[in-house]
Amino acid sequence: MRQSDLLSSMAIHDKLSKVIALLLPYRLLINVAVHALLFALSYAYSILLINGLVADGTALGIFYNSVLPLILLRLLVFYWHDLYQGLWRYVSFEDMINIIRAVVISSLLFYCVGLVWERAGVAEELYILDMTFSIMCTGGIRFLMRSFRERFYHHRPVEAVKRVLLVGPLDKIQPVLKEFVGDPQGNFLPMAVVDPLKSGDTSLTRVCDVPVISIEQVLAGNRKYSEVDSVIFCWPEGHRRQVDAVVERLKPLAVPFKTIPHIDDILKGRVSINDVREVEIEDLLERPPVQIEMNKISAYLKGKTVLVTGGGGSIGSEICRQVAGFEPRKLVVVERSENSLYDLLLEFRRDFPKTDLSASISSVNDAQGLKALMSEHRVDVVFHAAAYKHVPLMEPAPVESAYNNIEGTFNVAGAAVAAGVKRFVMISTDKAVNPANVMGVTKRIAEMVVQSSNGGATRFMTVRFGNVLGSAGSVIPIFKRQIQDGDAVTVTHPDIERFFMTIPEAVQLVLQAGCMGSGGEIYVLDMGRPVRILHLAERLITLSGKRPYEDVDIVFTGLRPGEKMFEELFNDAEQLQPTSHPRIRTAVSMPVDKARLESQLAQIKQLIRGKQGKALLARFHELVPGYHCPADQAETTLVACGPGHARVDALADTVSPVALHPVAHSGK
Repeated sequence: MRQSDLLSSMAIHDKLSKVIALLLPYRLLINVAVHALLFALSYAYSILLINGLVADGTALGIFYNSVLPLILLRLLVFYWHDLYQGLWRYVSFEDMINIIRAVVISSLLFYCVGLVWERAGVAEELYILDMTFSIMCTGGIRFLMRSFRERFYHHRPVEAVKRVLLVGPLDKIQPVLKEFVGDPQGNFLPMAVVDPLKSGDTSLTRVCDVPVISIEQVLAGNRKYSEVDSVIFCWPEGHRRQVDAVVERLKPLAVPFKTIPHIDDILKGRVSINDVREVEIEDLLERPPVQIEMNKISAYLKGKTVLVTGGGGSIGSEICRQVAGFEPRKLVVVERSENSLYDLLLEFRRDFPKTDLSASISSVNDAQGLKALMSEHRVDVVFHAAAYKHVPLMEPAPVESAYNNIEGTFNVAGAAVAAGVKRFVMISTDKAVNPANVMGVTKRIAEMVVQSSNGGATRFMTVRFGNVLGSAGSVIPIFKRQIQDGDAVTVTHPDIERFFMTIPEAVQLVLQAGCMGSGGEIYVLDMGRPVRILHLAERLITLSGKRPYEDVDIVFTGLRPGEKMFEELFNDAEQLQPTSHPRIRTAVSMPVDKARLESQLAQIKQLIRGKQGKALLARFHELVPGYHCPADQAETTLVACGPGHARVDALADTVSPVALHPVAHSGK
C-alpha cells in the first residue's frame, strides 16, 4: 500500500472509530433497524419483479397490505436464532446456515398467515423470490461489512500481534473466536483452539478457519502450537478445577495464562475482546459462590449511618464499597493513613458519587475523639477493621500491638456504647485461635473485649476468618513481585498451609453475620480447605509463563518467630454450632469473666503507658493460658508506643534503633 493510501486509510479509520464509539451503545437497535430495512427492500424488489418492474397500484397494494407482518415475523425468528448479536466481523458457515433457516421458517410462517387472511393477489412465486433476496441481503451485508473493515479499518503493526492458543469447549468458544478472527485491530492471532474436552488427533476440525486441537497435540512438539506468546482461556464460567487441570497440563509451554471478559460483556460492547487479563490464583481456587440475604442486610444498613475503622485497609475499604451498595444515610471512615484515606475518597467520588462519605483522619487510640465522632454523626452500625496484622512486625513490639489491637478495640467498643450504636461487628483472625504470636494473642483479647461489652442496647459480635487473597502484605503480591523482579520466591516451609478467601466474599459474609444473632457471638466463616503455600507459589510461577525450579527458584527460609505451620478457626474449648447461613458458624465457649477482664485490662493499660513489654507478655499468658511466647523473645523485645523506639525488619527479624510512628490502621 502506498504511503498516501495508508494515510488515507488511517484518517478514515480515526473517523470510523469516533462514529463507532458513539453508536456502540445502540448496537442492538441499529441491527434490528438494518434488518427490518433489508427485509422491506427484498420484499419490495420481489413484488416489482413479479409485476414486470412496474410499480402500479396493484404492486403497491400488495406491499402495503403485507409488508408489516412479514417484517415482524422475520425479526422475531432472527431474534430467536440469535442473529442480532454478531458484530458482522466474521461470517462463518454456521452463520449462513442460521440465516437460511431463519428466512425459510419466517417465510413458511408468512405463507401460513396468508392462508388464513386474504393474500390480496400474492403469487406463489413471490415467496420464493423474497426468500432468495432476503438470504442474499442479510448474508451479503455481513460480507460487505467485513470487507469494508478490512479495507479501511486495518493497520495494526505486525510486531504488535501476539500468537495465542484459545482454550475452551467448542460450544462456548465459537462466538469468542469470531471476535478474535474478525477484529482487524485485534492484538491476538489465534493459532489454534484447544478443546480440553477432546483427546487424540482433532486436526480435521476447524472453526472460523482455525484448527481445533487437543492438549496432546499442543504438547506433541509442533512449533506452530508450542511456540506461542500466551494461552487465553475463553471459558470464564468454566469449572475452576478444570481450568487448574489445563494449566497443569500446559505448564511445559512456559507462557503466561490469560482469560477473557465474559462473552455477554463483549457482545454488548461493555468491553473489548482485547481486554484480556492475567489468570489470577483466585481463578483456580475451588470456592463456591457466596449467597447472602440481601433483604436482611439492607434492613440494618439502608438509610443508616455506618462507621468503619481501618477503612483504608484491604478489608476496611471493601466493607466501605459493599456498604455503599446498600444506600446508607452516611458512611463515616476512620483511618490513620492519609494516603489510604485520600485514595478511598477519590475512588468514592468516581464510583459512588451518591454516597455521603465523611472521612476522618483519626486513631482508634483516641477514646474521646471516637465518642465525639460517633455522637456527632449519630452512628447506627460500626465495623471495626482497624488492627495491626503482620506477625513478624508485632512479635518484638507487644506494647504497640496491645496499644492498637486491645486498647484500640476497648476504645471503639466504649464509644459505641456511649453513642447508642445498635450493632458492632469486629473483624478477627484465625491467628487468635491457640495463639502462638503477639498479634494473635492481642486479637484474642480483643475478641474477649467485644464479648464482654455485650449486654446493653448495642449488639456486639465478632467475625473470625483466615487469610484473604490480595490484601496488603499477603503472600500473593509478595510472590508476584519476586517473580516479576526475577528473584527467587521465598516460602517459609514446604508444608505450611493457610486458609484463603477472596476479600469480596469475606466481606459479604461479614455483612451477613452483622444481621444475625442477638449479640456476644463469635462467628467463624467457612474458609474451605487449607491451601499449601508452596502450591500457590508454584502455580503463580506457572501462570506468569515461567517454570518452577527452572526459570524461578523457590527458597525455603524457615518459620518466622510466632509463625505456625497450620492455622485453626476454633479451639478445643469452643463448640461450633450451625447458623441460618451454611457458610457461617458460631464458636460457643465459656462466657468471659467481665470483672476479671476489666481488672486485667486496667493493668494492661498501665503496662502500655510504662512500655513494659516483658510484663505485657506475662499478662497475655494470664488472660489467654494457651498462649506461649518463645523464651528468648522477652530478652529481645522492644516497644514502640511513640517516637524514639524500634523498627523491625520483617524478613531478617532484626531491630534497628530508628523512630517508628504507626502508619496505618488497616484491616486484615
